[in-house]
Amino acid sequence: MTANNRQILGPFMNLVCFQYLRNTTEDVAGRAPIIAAGRKRGYDVIVSLGLVGKMSDAAEIQEKLNGALGVEGTRLCIVEQITTLPDGGYEVHIIESACTANQHASEPLCAFTLGVFIGAIHALTGVRMSGKELECQACGAPQCVYQITPI
Repeated sequence: MTANNRQILGPFMNLVCFQYLRNTTEDVAGRAPIIAAGRKRGYDVIVSLGLVGKMSDAAEIQEKLNGALGVEGTRLCIVEQITTLPDGGYEVHIIESACTANQHASEPLCAFTLGVFIGAIHALTGVRMSGKELECQACGAPQCVYQITPI
């Protein structure tokens, strides 16, 4: 079977389609499948870059992830800052997440993007991670903030 490589449209699709998929899946099945999909995507991005187990420095992680996920990459989000936490985890600050684009909510919406950072940081450091969203732009925060911690 041959793959449809979308020679004309390329690898990107409309953000509205992503929002429908994310919102409807969360309505039916909750956040877990969305976080899991993000986690797999984040891990696979690091594999594709050949960086599995290669770094733990927050500034270096920020640079690599912003390149892969930002304007020059998949355009999932802009990674503004990543800092190391005392427990060996990381705090991630992003803006313009695909999850929050044109969304208004009373609860954080970034299940997929959070999952991407859980998976990517796991792949980069070799340490299994979990995460939670502390702030969300859809809720009116100036940026989305994730806390990614070792399991």
